Amino acid sequence: MTEHQRLQKIRDLGFRLQELQLIRVDSGASYASATLNYLFQRYQVKKPSGLSLEQTLSLLALIVQRQHPMPYRRLTADSVLDFFSHRYAILQPSKTHVTTRQTYRLGAQATA
Repeated sequence: MTEHQRLQKIRDLGFRLQELQLIRVDSGASYASATLNYLFQRYQVKKPSGLSLEQTLSLLALIVQRQHPMPYRRLTADSVLDFFSHRYAILQPSKTHVTTRQTYRLGAQATA
């Protein structure tokens, strides 16, 4: 997965977290940054600085694996985003942010 795709998934997750009132993102602030801060705070780990996005997500994956029993599963930088997407149900159409739904519709029309 490219860095752009990862950032988009994190942004979508941030929209969902804000809908659930778990985070508050002020105007002009970064959803990605707020989301990562929330996830690290949730696991009571200080968010590392100076790491690439892939390294940060890999570290988060290790933390999640230690907290949640997941037999036969090893989380990667990409799969940890899927884990949180399922956990907070951002992929369900009725619960997806309106801008994301529009993007999916536009993509579906382009292929039709």
